[in-house]
Amino acid sequence: MNRIILALDTTDLEKSINTTKKIKDKIFTVKLGLEFFNAHGKEGVKKFNEIGLTNLMLDLKLKDIPQTVHRSILALSDINFGYLTIHGQGGKKMIEQAKKAASEIKSKPKILMVTILTALNDEDLKAMGNNTSVTEQVEKLAKIAKDMNVGVVCSGQEAKTVRKIIGPDLLIFTPGIRMHNDNKDDQRRVCTPMESIKNGSDKIIMGRSLIKGNIEENIDKVSNSIE
Repeated sequence: MNRIILALDTTDLEKSINTTKKIKDKIFTVKLGLEFFNAHGKEGVKKFNEIGLTNLMLDLKLKDIPQTVHRSILALSDINFGYLTIHGQGGKKMIEQAKKAASEIKSKPKILMVTILTALNDEDLKAMGNNTSVTEQVEKLAKIAKDMNVGVVCSGQEAKTVRKIIGPDLLIFTPGIRMHNDNKDDQRRVCTPMESIKNGSDKIIMGRSLIKGNIEENIDKVSNSIE
């Protein structure tokens, strides 16, 4: 099964749909983030459902009190999607309510727990008053994911550690993927597609590296590199 998730972090709905139509058979699915969702909401998601994508990754990174998260997920009952992100720092009760709500809507999406954003590094955590490293924080959150039986979103740099903690069955989705010559942009902890897969990632999330230039050729190149 294809391992590539195309990140469509944009407000351009028409372009997103047209791009997806061209390459949907070459990828696992599409990731729709806050930028897209704030612009187009559930109606935008339905446009992807209409072209046959029902396993979408809805990257909303929910983090709030447990009941608010529960009700927020119930409000997504009329769209089809396969994966939903929440922040692990929301705690076990919030994760429990997210799982409960996910089981109560028609899509029954898998909950993926975001560890530490790939745009952050050790210095950023120190600036926020946290004296532990990114790796240590990710390890703690991976243990929570294991306890709560949910998948993990983490950098490829920590995927090997996370895999050891959560075991072989829970999912690891990895953002911050860059080819060797790519600009890191706003990412701090990046990995190549092959490094991430070798470290235990199930799926790699890529946007800019694929969209620039010929997207079909870029997807083929990445797919061939990780086969």
